[in-house]
Amino acid sequence: MARGTSLRSLAKDEKPRATWTAVRRLLGYLLPYRREVAVAMIWLVGSSAASAASPALTGLVIDTAVDAAGAGGSARELLLPGSLLLGTVVVGWWLQRAQILALGMAGQRALFDLREEVFATVQRLSISYFEGVESGDLMSRLINDIETLNSFLSQGFRRVLGAALGIVTTLAGMLIVDWRLALVTLFVVPLMLGATRLFGLVARRAFRRRQEAIGEVSATLAEELAGIKVSQAFNRTDADRGVFASRNAANRDANVTASAVSSAFSPTLAVISATATALVAAAGGWLAIEGLVTIGVVVAFFGYSRAFFNAVSQLSSLYAETQSALAGGERVFALIDTPSEVAEAPGALELGRVRGEVALDGVCFSYQTGPQVVHDIDLAVPAGTTLAIVGATGAGKTTLVNLVPRFYDPTCGRVLVDGHDLRDVTLRSLRANLGVVLQDPFLFAGSIAENIRYGREGASDAEVEAAARTAHAHGFIERLPEGYDTVVGERGITLSTGQRQLVAFARAVLADPAILILDEATSSVDTRTEALIQAALRELLADRTALIIAHRLSTVRDADRIIVIDGGRIAEDGTYAELLARDGLFARLHRSQFAG
Repeated sequence: MARGTSLRSLAKDEKPRATWTAVRRLLGYLLPYRREVAVAMIWLVGSSAASAASPALTGLVIDTAVDAAGAGGSARELLLPGSLLLGTVVVGWWLQRAQILALGMAGQRALFDLREEVFATVQRLSISYFEGVESGDLMSRLINDIETLNSFLSQGFRRVLGAALGIVTTLAGMLIVDWRLALVTLFVVPLMLGATRLFGLVARRAFRRRQEAIGEVSATLAEELAGIKVSQAFNRTDADRGVFASRNAANRDANVTASAVSSAFSPTLAVISATATALVAAAGGWLAIEGLVTIGVVVAFFGYSRAFFNAVSQLSSLYAETQSALAGGERVFALIDTPSEVAEAPGALELGRVRGEVALDGVCFSYQTGPQVVHDIDLAVPAGTTLAIVGATGAGKTTLVNLVPRFYDPTCGRVLVDGHDLRDVTLRSLRANLGVVLQDPFLFAGSIAENIRYGREGASDAEVEAAARTAHAHGFIERLPEGYDTVVGERGITLSTGQRQLVAFARAVLADPAILILDEATSSVDTRTEALIQAALRELLADRTALIIAHRLSTVRDADRIIVIDGGRIAEDGTYAELLARDGLFARLHRSQFAG
């Protein structure tokens, strides 16, 4: 946002989404804890009533003292009103403490449920969503925006209720003590409401822009950290600092504007509050001179006026925090409401252990609004068959196999496993039958054993070791200082590419899938590691269906069948020997790799 963004321009900006919609959704997370909230509301009403009674009791003490002094009475006459005042203060303190604890606990439980829902949303979203969103902005929603909701649900909500109820009880106390001075105090309320409405026109947009700017900074940081090696290698660090400086400046300007909105409001309320106090002093003094009110009533109204406008001022300042929370809430709810492009049909079939027959029937595919990248594919892979998929870069090989675990749905046609259209089965039961090993295997920041056990939760140490032996990973693992308990760091940074690949194979072995997908799983490893992986593959592929994307054609020599993808279509289909004998596209690819 430009530095020159003014409050007037914000006020003329597009109308924010309905405030009450976001408020209702937030309060909906408190609904399961309505009993705790109801109890807290009882404490809150009691503490507000005690606070409203204190000025009147203070006035009573003063009037009692004045009357006693005029009639020659003793200080004993102050014992009862003084005791009532002290008791009210103590009870009010205890009730306030009780409602803070009750509402705070309910708020934290609601926030726990919200975080669970957000994480479940991230888990259910399609792969296409993550390809179209910056990871830093997503992390900002998951951390920064939820933190603003944390502040609101744990503290802001309670304080808003307390301030609002304080206004009501204080107003009731004023009307009971003297309605004339109450009207004088309320004379400035229309001014305060007008200032609050003006503030509301600009605050929501300012805070939403601030949250968006934070997301952009987070996205830039995440990208730069991930690409720091490339940045240094190409001597682009100065240019990248310039990009970050631009995003950081926008974030600074958004925060300055949000601060300007808040800072412009508080002094306005202070002037209005001071005006009301002056009016109460003038009117109260005149009424006292005329003998229409006592000195205690005037003093009580000074207390009421201060309490009333303190509550209004607190409510107004909390309004700024609430706007910030609602701006963050909108971003969080927008994430929660994001539909998954790959969704289960109502009453989807629960698959058991499948045989592994895979078929593509008239399949075509395009990424969102982009051009079609897979065209009218018909393919049948019998159970237990090893199918190799080869072709030039960008031919559509990975797109094709990504349809089998249903990372995407075909634009037209059907993908079937054991005769079941994948759109008619549950995702969990489908993927329970699949194992995937990628070219760049992802390892989590735990131990090697934990990463292998990711393939089948609850597997014993003996089963983990057996899987590692099958994948030919046991040798290097046992040479590590802590063996299977060695922590591999973020994304497995402490291991070489080949070692990470072997751990990924062990994970797939442990999962024991009926259908195995290998996406160029040996293209980034050395010859020795490739030999180990090939040995692992011979055991891993036994009695299971395998779809292997291969760049090195030597790795698909033993495949039962090979298809060559060209321009999103099946150009050739046959065995290794048959395709070489045809002297077509596969043969040309083979010669280009093995020339010389």
